[in-house]
Amino acid sequence: MTTGTGQAGTDSPGVSAGPRQAEILRQARTMFLAHERLDIGEIATRLGLSRITIYRHMGNREHLVSEVLWSLSRDTLTRARQDAQASGEPDFIGTYRRYNRYLGQSEAFLQFLRDESAFALRLLTRPDGMVRVRLMAALQGLLEKDVRENGRHLHLDTQTLAYVIVCIGESYLYPLIAMHNEPDLDRATEVVGLLLRP
Repeated sequence: MTTGTGQAGTDSPGVSAGPRQAEILRQARTMFLAHERLDIGEIATRLGLSRITIYRHMGNREHLVSEVLWSLSRDTLTRARQDAQASGEPDFIGTYRRYNRYLGQSEAFLQFLRDESAFALRLLTRPDGMVRVRLMAALQGLLEKDVRENGRHLHLDTQTLAYVIVCIGESYLYPLIAMHNEPDLDRATEVVGLLLRP
């Protein structure tokens, strides 16, 4: 994950978007990247807000952490795409390889997975989870771009491929981290490369 400052939107009922939400998200991102546990009371104290205000703008802790994870994941994916293009690898695999590499180098993300393994796995792997759904949509968009701009031939539709690719990444990353082992994300990239082979 990267330390970019782009903001993630919210699509949860009862959660308001706007400048205050962006302020809360920035504070939460800062704490996450500093390896601090995201506690709604602590965020409220640092911003001089009430807990009720945090809940009104960001929802419960699960939603708040999901927003932070997706915000950072989205920025990492953007960085990976830009770096791949700058290196002359504008295709999907060039981006996906770098995304996995940056994810595996994110000490804050890895520490979160180790410190709150069960909570992290639930947020990141539940079928209707915010992070998973948005990542699949982003990967689907990149696959469609690869077909459109680079002429890649796919054997499956992009929605199915995006789902499978996310599942592959999860299978190599999350269980290993939860058991305090190093993730083999290069292997995940190799498997996806085989899946997308013409």
